[in-house]
Amino acid sequence: MKQQPSIDRARFASWASVIGAAALVLGGLIYLLTGDISIPVFACVVIGAAGIGLWMWWSPGEFQAWIAGRQTRYGTTSILISVLFAGLVSYAYVLVDRANVTADLTSVQRYSLNTPTLETIDLLRTRGFQVRIAGFFSHDKLREREYADLLLRQYAEKGGDTIEVQYIDPDEQPDLAERYGYKADFDGQLLLTVLDADGEPRTRDTLNAEGQYVSQYVTIYLGDASERNITTGLKTVASAGVFKIYFTTGHGERSLENVDDTGISRLFASLDGQGIAVAELVLAETDRIPDDASAVMIIGPWLDFTEAEVQVLDEYLQRGGRLGIFADPPIIEAAILGEAGNTFLQEGGPLSTYLWDEFGVRALDAFAIEAQPELINGDEWFPIINTIVPHTIMSDVRDSPITTRFVRPLEYTAEPDERQNQYVREPLLLTSVISYAESNITDFLENSRLEYNPPSTTGAPGDIPGPLVVALTVKKQLESQQEIQPRLILVGDSDILRNEFVKQVEIPGNVYFWSDTVDWLTGFAEVVTFTPISDPTRLNLVASAQERRTIAIITIMIVPGLILLAGTAVWWYRGRRVRIY
Repeated sequence: MKQQPSIDRARFASWASVIGAAALVLGGLIYLLTGDISIPVFACVVIGAAGIGLWMWWSPGEFQAWIAGRQTRYGTTSILISVLFAGLVSYAYVLVDRANVTADLTSVQRYSLNTPTLETIDLLRTRGFQVRIAGFFSHDKLREREYADLLLRQYAEKGGDTIEVQYIDPDEQPDLAERYGYKADFDGQLLLTVLDADGEPRTRDTLNAEGQYVSQYVTIYLGDASERNITTGLKTVASAGVFKIYFTTGHGERSLENVDDTGISRLFASLDGQGIAVAELVLAETDRIPDDASAVMIIGPWLDFTEAEVQVLDEYLQRGGRLGIFADPPIIEAAILGEAGNTFLQEGGPLSTYLWDEFGVRALDAFAIEAQPELINGDEWFPIINTIVPHTIMSDVRDSPITTRFVRPLEYTAEPDERQNQYVREPLLLTSVISYAESNITDFLENSRLEYNPPSTTGAPGDIPGPLVVALTVKKQLESQQEIQPRLILVGDSDILRNEFVKQVEIPGNVYFWSDTVDWLTGFAEVVTFTPISDPTRLNLVASAQERRTIAIITIMIVPGLILLAGTAVWWYRGRRVRIY
C-alpha cells in the first residue's frame, strides 16, 4: 500500500513567502486608498511579516538563494516577482490617479491650453495679479466637477502662485458660498475673484434679499467650465486699469453712490467688477477731458449744458472720444415730484443744437405713450421696449424686453447736410406701431388727459405717431477706414439704468443693454473676449468616479490576479510533471 507523503516544509515555506508578500502589497494598497492605518492594514502587515518570517526560518537556503538571484525550487522567485510587480503597478496606478497627472500625447496638442490662454496667464503674472477660481459643485454635480478639474488643474499648473482653485459644496458650506454671492443656479458654475496681498478676496458691502448689508467677495461670473469662459475672465482681470469711464456731474445727474431704486450704484458695481475704472467729471471745471477716458457717460441730468461745456465735449469727440447720453423727457418727472423742470437737451439749447448740427440727431420735447396693453408696465407712459433693431451693439440682448419709465422720443435727419453726412445714424430701440409721442406736456399735466392728437391740416404741430425711435447710435462713415473713430449713443431714458431695473434675474434686458453699450463705446469686449482654437476632432473624455473605480479594479486586481494564477498553474503543472517522471 502506497504511503501518503509527509508535509514538505520547504514547499510550505515557499507558499508562506508568497502569501506574506501578497498581504504586504494588499496592506499598502489599502493604506494608499484610505490614508489610514486601519485594522485591515494592520492585519495585512502581521500576516505579511509572519509569512516572510516563516519562509526565512523554515527555508533559509531558499531565502539566501533568492536574495543572491539564483534560481530556487518550485518557482518561488517567479511567483514573488509576479506578486511584487503587480503590487508596484497597483501602487503606481493609485499614486498617479490621486495626483491627477495628465499628459497631452496628441501631435497637435489638442488637449492643452491654447497659446492666447498661456499669454493671458503670463500677463497676469507680469502685472502682479493673484486670482482664485471658485467652483460650486454639490453632490449632484460631482461628474461636472471631475470634468472641470481636468481643465482647472492645467490653469493651476501653468499659473503657479498666480492662479489657485477652490471647490465649494454649497450644501455643506453655505456660509462660504454666500460670501461669494452664490445663487441657486450657480451649482456647477465658476466664479473668479482677485486676491489681495494677504491672499484673501476683495470684499464689498451689498444688500441681501432681506435688505441688510452683508460683506461679500468681489467676483466675476465665469459660467460653466470651458477654456473660453475662464480665459475671458482672466483677460478681464488682466485688463484692469486699461479702461476708464468718466461720469459727468454738476447737472443733477443720477448718482453712482445712491444705492436706492433711483440710483445707479449697480452700474458702478458692474464696472468695478469687470476691472473698469470709474471717475466723476465736472465739465465746468476742465477745458479738456482726460486722455485716459475710454468713454464719457451723461446719465439723467436735469440742467442743460453750457456752451463752454459743449465745446469740451466737442474737442473730446473730435479726437475720437466715445459719448453716451441718457436723457429724460422735459418737465414731466420734475412736475410729478414737485421740483424744478428738466431743461436738459431743451430745443435750441447749446447741447441739443450741437448734436443736431454735428451728428444730425436730437431729443424731442415730448414723451412716449404706449397703447399696446402687453407692453405697458403699469401706466401708458411706462412702456416696455420689445422692438430691438438688429445692431452690433445688441448682440447679447437675446430678445429680452427692456423696462423703461417716461421715455423721450428721438429724431435723426433723413437728409443729412455735408457735415452730418460724415456719420452713420442707426436706430436701436423702437416703441410699438400703435404708440405715439405726446407733444403737449403742459396739457397732459394740467388735465391728465391722454389722447392722440394728429397734426392739424393747417400745419399746427400735434402728437407724433409710432413707432418711435427711443435709442440710436452714431459713428463715422466707413469707420474701419478712419483714423479717428468717435462714437455716440443717445437714449431717451435714464431710468433704464436705475438700480430697480438693472437686475440680472428679474430684468435681464436692461442688464444686457447696459453691458452691450459699454462694450460698443469702449471696445472692452474686443479686448477681453477669448476664442480658443477650434478642433472638430476633439473629444471630451470624462470618466465618472464609478467608471474610474471599475478601471482601477481591472488594472490593479483582476489583470495582475489572472497573470498570477496563470503563472501558478504553469508552476504547479511543471512541478507535477517533474514528480511523475
